[in-house]
Amino acid sequence: MPEEARRLELAITIEATPEEVWRAITEGEGITRWFAPIASVDPGIGGTILLSWGPGMEGKAPITAWEPERRFAWTERPGSELPKTSEFILEAAEGGRTVLRLVQSGFGPGASFDAEYDSASDGWQSFLQLLRLDLEAHRGMAGRHVFRLRMGAWDAAALIEVLLRRMAFKREGEHYSAEIAEDMPIHGTVLFERTPGYLILSLEPPVPGGLGLFAENCGGQTAMTTSWYLKGEAIGQLDRIEAAWDAILDGVVPVHPDE
Repeated sequence: MPEEARRLELAITIEATPEEVWRAITEGEGITRWFAPIASVDPGIGGTILLSWGPGMEGKAPITAWEPERRFAWTERPGSELPKTSEFILEAAEGGRTVLRLVQSGFGPGASFDAEYDSASDGWQSFLQLLRLDLEAHRGMAGRHVFRLRMGAWDAAALIEVLLRRMAFKREGEHYSAEIAEDMPIHGTVLFERTPGYLILSLEPPVPGGLGLFAENCGGQTAMTTSWYLKGEAIGQLDRIEAAWDAILDGVVPVHPDE
C-alpha cells in the first residue's frame, strides 16, 4: 500500500483571547503584522486568502474552513492528488489565553518532500513566535512591515553569520544587542533560531517590534528575506531604519551578485 502523506502539527499558547487571535489570523491588516507583507482576506467558505512577498512569491487560495474564533483553513492546489491545507484551530484556555494549533497537510511521504517539510516547520515556528509577540507585547499598537528579498548563490549559514557580524550582533543567553547604524542600536530576545537560515528576534524600545531573518534554498539559489515588524514609536524611524538596513544588506548580499 502507498505511504500516507505527512502532516505538520504545531501548537502555541498566546496571552490573548480567541477573538483577538482570530482577527490576527483572518484579517489582512492583522496578517501583515506577523506574516506576509501583503495580505487580504475575502472571508467565509468560498472566499479567498491572498499572501504576497512580491512578484513571483505570491499566491491566492480558497478558504476551506471558516468557524469564527474556532477554525480557519485554506487549501492550495485544490483538486490535485496532493492538496496542501493550512489549518488553524483555536481553543480558549484559562486566564483569557488561547491555544492555537496549526496543522498543515499535503507533504508527500518520500524523501523528495523532506526539504519542503523542514522548511515549512521552521518557517511556521518562526511566524507563530512573531504572532505571539505581536499579540502579547504590541497589542493595540500601529504596525508596519518592512520586507526585503535578495537572491544569489550563497551558503545560507554563512550568509546569516556575515549579516550578524555587520550588525555587531552580541548574544548573552536569550538576550542580544546589535546595531544597524552607529546611532541606531537594537536589543531584545531571541525568539526562535534554527541553523542554517532562521533567526527571529524581538525588538525592544526605542525600536519596538520584531525582526525575522531567513536564508532558504529557492530553486538552487539562496533567498535571503528579512522582515522588520515595526510597532508604535518605531514607525516614526521608518526612513532611517530602511536606509540603514539597505546599507547593511548591500554590503552582505548585493542586489547584483557581481558587485
